[in-house]
Amino acid sequence: MEIKELGELGLIKRLAGQFTPGHPRVVKGIGDDASVTIQDDSQYLLCTTDTLVEDIHFSLQYTPSYNLGRKAVSISLSDIAAMGGTPKFLFTSIILPPATSTDFINLLYKGIKEMALEFDVALIGGNTSSSPDKIIINTTILGEVPKDQVMFRKGASVGNRIYVTGRLGDSGLGLKMLKESQKSKVKSLPLQAVSRGQNLKNKAILKHIDPLPRVLEGRELAKKKLATSMIDISDGLISDLRHIAEESGIGANIWLKKLPISAGLKKWLKGHPQYIKLALSGGEDYELLFTVPKGNAAKIEALSMKLGIPMTHIGEIVPKRCGITVLDEKGDIFHLADEGFEHFKTD
Repeated sequence: MEIKELGELGLIKRLAGQFTPGHPRVVKGIGDDASVTIQDDSQYLLCTTDTLVEDIHFSLQYTPSYNLGRKAVSISLSDIAAMGGTPKFLFTSIILPPATSTDFINLLYKGIKEMALEFDVALIGGNTSSSPDKIIINTTILGEVPKDQVMFRKGASVGNRIYVTGRLGDSGLGLKMLKESQKSKVKSLPLQAVSRGQNLKNKAILKHIDPLPRVLEGRELAKKKLATSMIDISDGLISDLRHIAEESGIGANIWLKKLPISAGLKKWLKGHPQYIKLALSGGEDYELLFTVPKGNAAKIEALSMKLGIPMTHIGEIVPKRCGITVLDEKGDIFHLADEGFEHFKTD
């Protein structure tokens, strides 16, 4: 068997079966956004690691090194957010071709440093190595969370409401725009954010190359004990919802008309209605997907208002036998060919 037949998820399951944690301090090993181990009598230690590989996760044709550095940290921060934790320490490892310019490194670490400072995370170590031709960046973040507040993918129950933070699909739209333009003008735009106040195209591009993790939102949901399960949206809404479904032993209905999409994506959909799939399976939105008892709906609305971040009710948890279904405006099943990104799988 070739690994492309097994796929990323199949590989993870196979490896997880070989490494069942037996250590008394391990609360959760493989299978969630971060590992959970006992730190002391009141706190859990969280640990997550992520890797960005050139021409798989990013292209230097349209990704400035500054934004790449920020994103490398952001995606790991997002995992800590999904566990309801507070990020504390960062490790970065870089694998570079010998011809990589020092300007590239300087700007990469400028982005890494700024994101670390923004979320009060200390860079305390890492590693460097050489590569024949590709750039690879690895980030590992350690965080902590009170024992009675940790969030898992497991915990959703029938009748819970499904929510997401922010907007969905912009990252996928931004990537599509970048690929279509090939030689985008992103590199010529100001480093400080291809600016978040510029036109709709740049906003979508920025959502892809420089996402903002929902650390505060995740922490508040956990601290107030409003959610029953949570995950960040990295591979796509439906793909990541399936992780919650598998861990919790439930099914789900998602309402297409309820998906929170930006003005930019709405404008794009007028001429390309099929691209609503970007909100369902586009991936790399790094928003939080979480489930909530109906009784907490008013508290979710209040928290959304307080933080100034949309928290949108997009569906409901149903019995496992019902599976995961997307329903259109008429209540008919919306068929989705691909649920989200998975490494090793062929197109």
